[in-house]
Amino acid sequence: MLKPKRKITKKEIQRDPFIENIFTFKKHINQKKSIYTKMIIGVFAVFILSYLYTNNRSSNLEVAETLMSKAMIYVDLDDNDNARIYLQEVIDEYGNTDAGLNANYYLGRIYFIAGEYEMALPHFERYAKKGKNPLLSLSTYQGLVSIYKSKQDLPNAIKYQKISREKANSKKEKAWVSLGLAELTLANGDRNGAIKLISNVLENYEDNFELKQKAEEISGKMYGEKRD
Repeated sequence: MLKPKRKITKKEIQRDPFIENIFTFKKHINQKKSIYTKMIIGVFAVFILSYLYTNNRSSNLEVAETLMSKAMIYVDLDDNDNARIYLQEVIDEYGNTDAGLNANYYLGRIYFIAGEYEMALPHFERYAKKGKNPLLSLSTYQGLVSIYKSKQDLPNAIKYQKISREKANSKKEKAWVSLGLAELTLANGDRNGAIKLISNVLENYEDNFELKQKAEEISGKMYGEKRD
C-alpha cells in the first residue's frame, strides 16, 4: 500500500543548501550592485580607450611613413633643403616611431656630410640609442666616432668604436673596426691595449694583405717607424 507523500514545508525549503546559496548570492549582488556596475563600466572604458589608442597609433604610423617616403625622395635627389624640412617634421611629430628614428639618422647624415657636426650629433645619438636597422646603426656609430675625434673627445670615440665592433656584421668587418679601435686606443695613450688589438688581427688574418698592411702601418706609428 502506497504511503502518502510528505509535504515539504516552507521552512525546509529555506534550509535547502542549494536554495540558500541562491538567496545568499542574490543578496550579495544586491548589496554590491553599485560596485560591480562601476567595475563593468571601468572595464568597458579601458577597452574603448585601448581601441582608440590602437587606431590612433596605427593612423600615426601611416602618416609618419608617408612623410618619411616624401623625405627620402628629396634625400635621393640630394635636395637637402626639402629633405631637412620633411625629416624634421617626422622627428617633431612622430619621433618615437620607426620612421621618426630613421629620420634622425638621415637628418644626422645630411648635417654630417655638410660638416655641421654639432647639428648631426644629437640626431646620431638618438638613433644610436633606439635605432633598429643594423646597417644604419653601424654607420651611425662611425659617424659618432668621427665627430668625437674631431672634438678631441677620445673616450667617447673609443666608446662608440667598441660598440661598432660588437655590432659588426662579419668577422672581417670586426677586424677592420678593431684596427680603428687600436688607433684610437694608441692615441689615448694605451699602448698595450693597441698592441693586443693589432696582434689579434694579425693572428687571425695572416693571409689578408689589406688587413695585414693596415695593422703593420699602425705598428709602425707605434714604434716610430714604417715597415715595408
